Formats: sequence, structure tokens, C-alpha cells
Amino acid sequence: MLRNKMKYSFLLFFTILIFKVNAQQVYFETGLESAYFKDYVNNMGENTLDLNYYKSYDFFLESGFRFNIYNDRLKGDIGMSYNSYKINTGFYSGTESIPLTYSLTYVTIKTGVNFSIVNEPKFKVLVHTHLSHDWLMTGTNKYKDVVNDIYKDNTFDRTFIRFHKGISVEYTMSDRISTYVKYNIADSLREENKDSNIKEKYTFHTDAISYGILFNINNPRNKCYGGF
Repeated sequence: MLRNKMKYSFLLFFTILIFKVNAQQVYFETGLESAYFKDYVNNMGENTLDLNYYKSYDFFLESGFRFNIYNDRLKGDIGMSYNSYKINTGFYSGTESIPLTYSLTYVTIKTGVNFSIVNEPKFKVLVHTHLSHDWLMTGTNKYKDVVNDIYKDNTFDRTFIRFHKGISVEYTMSDRISTYVKYNIADSLREENKDSNIKEKYTFHTDAISYGILFNINNPRNKCYGGF
């Protein structure tokens, strides 16, 4: 396990270093995100989860680099985020729904592309698609007065791959700074659970709205002598 973590840390550092060399912008982003278990089935092929509980929204933080791919209209980015989720659901015992709450935290590396469908000098509307790899850092579930550490007990997938898509609106404030508002939805690959409960299947679905700020670090009109 330690060797795998060291390997992932090295790959993460190396990948970010490569993109940083070619990066034109650095971004910082924060927002609210909710999650639930979509299309869940247990090892008997039955959906025993009750999704009729209110969704909780939690803050996340993300930062990374953006670079130009084509004509300042198609751009790529790579970033890292810290995400926490509180998932309110329930499981059926006969006809009774017993409340069940998951508290999860993840560290995520994400990369993808952004395309400007409106590309004015001061105003842009972009669509995006990304691929992320998510690592579970901590996790518990709670029902009634029982709290289980699902990370230590290995009863929950510790990693998954997610596909992201969404739209954002970007406004250029100056030659150095831009801001944006983004809406993003993501779904993990739906596959059999390989880390814990064999044959259990679900898609980890998230919805997020966020605000971000972009700093130009490679602007030909403004040499950068340090800082932003």
C-alpha cells in the first residue's frame, strides 16, 4: 500500500511538472458539491437504497494549471482537488427505510479540455469534459447510533474513475486576471466493487457549482517577474 501511494505521488508530481512548463494560467476554484449512489444494486442484484433523503452540499477546493491547445479557443487543464461529501440515504429492512449517512473525503487528480462556444475578448462561454482519478482518504457511515469506519474496514471502494462534463461562464477582468462560474456533473465508471463488497455495483454521481479565478503566468504583453 505504501509503495502504491509513493508511486501515485511521484506520477502526480511528474505530470503536474510537465504541464506547468507549458502552462499559461493557474487557477483556484471553490464551490459546493453533492453526491449520491446512482443505479445501486447489491450482490443479489437488488436496489436496497432509499434515495429520497435530502441532499447535502459540501465545500470543495481545487487548483491547477491551464494551457492553450488550439487558437486560444480549445484549452487543456490539469488540477488537484480536495472533496468532502455527506451522503444522506437509507437502506430498506423489509418495508422500513433506515436512515444511513456516509461521510467521505477524497483527493482527486483531474485533467481535460475546455472549448469556448462564445469566445469574445472579455466574455466566454465554455463547455468542458474531464477525466479524474479519485482516492478515498477517510470514510464512515452511520445508522442509528452505529458508526463504521468503512475505510479501515475496507467495505467501500477506495478509488474510482469519474467522467466530468459541464459549462462555465468566464469574464476577463484584466490582462492578468479572469473569473468564472462553473456547473459540473460527474459519474464514476459503473463496475463491480473490487475493493470490498463483491458484485456490488453503483455509479458515484456528483453535482457541483463553483467559482474560480485565473491568473495569467505566461502573458506576452506582461512579463512576469515573480508572484501574480
